[in-house]
Amino acid sequence: MPEFFLAVYDRPHVVTLPARCARVFRSILSPATSLKHHQLRALVAIAEHGSLRAAARTVYLSQPALTKAIRELEQDLGVPLVVRSARGAQLTSFGHAIYARAKLILAEMQHAREDVLQLAGLDGGAVSCAVTPLVSLKYLARAIHTFRLRMANTRLAVQEGFLSSALAGLRDGTLDFAIAIVDETKVAGEFQFRRLLEAELIVSARRGHPLADAQSIEDLQDADWMLNTTPESIGRVLQDYFLERGFGAPRVVVECSSFSASFALSYGSDLLSCCPKSFLESDWFRERVVAVPVREPLPRVAVGIISRRDALNTAACDYLIDCFADAVASAPPFDFTEPHVAAAR
Repeated sequence: MPEFFLAVYDRPHVVTLPARCARVFRSILSPATSLKHHQLRALVAIAEHGSLRAAARTVYLSQPALTKAIRELEQDLGVPLVVRSARGAQLTSFGHAIYARAKLILAEMQHAREDVLQLAGLDGGAVSCAVTPLVSLKYLARAIHTFRLRMANTRLAVQEGFLSSALAGLRDGTLDFAIAIVDETKVAGEFQFRRLLEAELIVSARRGHPLADAQSIEDLQDADWMLNTTPESIGRVLQDYFLERGFGAPRVVVECSSFSASFALSYGSDLLSCCPKSFLESDWFRERVVAVPVREPLPRVAVGIISRRDALNTAACDYLIDCFADAVASAPPFDFTEPHVAAAR
């Protein structure tokens, strides 16, 4: 396959591309090629909306202007990028080859604008992140309160997320960073990881559950479980632990990746689950859920900040990361029913 030698942020890289992508890449690298901002926005909008009309509305162009932008981009690259049909508009294989890069370029251009604004003393711009519920419950309010004391005009986009769902957003630039449970031995080379804390896990059951006093994992073999089993989740960690220790895998009858739904099922059903021990610091949680006192030591998980290794963070992004780190380092025990604002002042 063809190889290309690139310098990315002054670091050399050798990139091997499939033959079908090489033609597109050569066109992009050609001095005669001039990718324009509105062309990339048009391509991304078509990919995400699947129709020219909806895409045109999104980028505030008329449909003829959007079509012209795509046609110019296709002529510049020498390959078809969009195919039109009765079902709408879809990217060709060539279009898909540059779609993710186009999103990343647009995100970096936006970050460049924000850097200039912040250097000029205008704290505008935006920061987007995904935060695991393990962190958002105890530290999110405190971190954001501290951040807004200094950068009140910066928009924050925070979504609940686990590492498996956040990686795509990190790769295409729609997420600046994620705070998640991470197996540090499996972090891909394109990412960097900053540990914030280590969480101890417990088997949890509603107060009054028939197995609430179980002394061993062996006593739980016939129980029904509710777990989030997505990669890098607490549930997946528990499943792997059971198998490594020679126990049968938990009998998961409900797979649940919604935090609010898992909370409701934890105290409103006879399903066993797994959660961080720190949740028991909350009176609200402790009144409804207990830690099953199994004698086997359960695993601990690393929680931290993961981001693209080659990303150039804005000042606002770096400051929000520092706010999370400070919140973790200084936060007192928490209660879901108590606001964190006063403590953060």
